[in-house]
Amino acid sequence: MSIVGLIPVRLESSRLPNKAILEISGIPMILHVVKRAKLSKILDRVVVCTDSHKICDLCVENKIEVVLTKNVHTNGTERIAEAADILGLDQDTIVVDIQGDEPLLKPYMIDNVADYLIKNSQFDIIVPFIKTFEEESHSRVKLVTSNDSVVYMSRRNLPYPFSKDTVYKKHLSIIAFKMDALSKFASSEPTPLEEIEGIELLRAIEIGLKVGTFEEYGETLSVDTSEDYERVQRLMYKDELYLESNGYD
Repeated sequence: MSIVGLIPVRLESSRLPNKAILEISGIPMILHVVKRAKLSKILDRVVVCTDSHKICDLCVENKIEVVLTKNVHTNGTERIAEAADILGLDQDTIVVDIQGDEPLLKPYMIDNVADYLIKNSQFDIIVPFIKTFEEESHSRVKLVTSNDSVVYMSRRNLPYPFSKDTVYKKHLSIIAFKMDALSKFASSEPTPLEEIEGIELLRAIEIGLKVGTFEEYGETLSVDTSEDYERVQRLMYKDELYLESNGYD
């Protein structure tokens, strides 16, 4: 069994154009993500998956494995599924989906999500969460769970605290897939709840895949706006991993 980290990334972004190649501490954002992913103790391989020739060239220049995918995908899960097919990954491979716009990625989160799927083989997909008691922005996906299974996902603050206070479980976007689950997802049409909520992993639940979860600790920051970009630039200069690794050298 091998464990492969796939990083889906595209150049176009409506809110922050070309964000994948914007520099943070002199390093393009996608390279921060790759370098951090390579600090994982569990991954056997890290591959960028993109439809951008510019990102491909950047990866080649920096000796990073990259796969050029089609430009028709509506989400990152479909993109990594195509990349997994191009790479010819075995059916016993575990694929970890790592977002290309999270330059403060914590490598231990990659290790934890892959390890959890290995030890809990009744699940097809693992999506970790962090707890919060505060109401969250609708841009952050929340999980509704039963024990350690995910039964629903929403951008709303669910479950609704009608009779008692609740804990919101924020979706962390480091996701582990069994290969056959990833293939089944990609071969299925978008589903009704997926299209209503705009959450691609609802498709997995709707087509009968078993999605598990566990509590993770720590936070990541997705760079979606110019404000996020400014914030992550400030945080990088204080980031322990970046400082301890001397800029990943």
